[in-house]
Amino acid sequence: MRRLLVLGALAIAVLAYASQAAANTTAQVSMTFTEPIVPAFKSGDCPVVPDGFCGSGEVIPLGHATETIEFGAGCGGTCDLRTIYLTGGSILIEETFSDFLCPGGKPEPCQSGQHGNGFPGSGTLTDTVIGGTGIFEGATGSLSGNVRAAGLQSQIKLSGTISFDP
Repeated sequence: MRRLLVLGALAIAVLAYASQAAANTTAQVSMTFTEPIVPAFKSGDCPVVPDGFCGSGEVIPLGHATETIEFGAGCGGTCDLRTIYLTGGSILIEETFSDFLCPGGKPEPCQSGQHGNGFPGSGTLTDTVIGGTGIFEGATGSLSGNVRAAGLQSQIKLSGTISFDP
């Protein structure tokens, strides 16, 4: 009987440890989004226009995603708020933009039309995951990358780690 109780207690301990390990996942992710600028203004489909953009792309290994970026909506108004919508929930990210460059490596100011159509340029993105919804509720992590804008769209590339409870 004592042996049965010890084995039972051991089984419960193993199951409890396994469920804790499964409950917290840290994933290496890479994200690529395209944000069409002009169609969002014309169609009215993007809820954050004119104070941001909407886009779509891939979050590897989490799948296809749509996203919004709201300028000045994060960090108490001092950074941007990016929301990534995936199957299973959304991820909230506070994002800081820095190191803006015009084509040819020139710092600001560059002007629309100076190097072709649109407002061309690139910059560095530094992101902090601050939570989410669904399986991403309470998510944490950090990402970094860049944004490149030209003509009628911008492309965002980010990579880093996200911890969440699937």
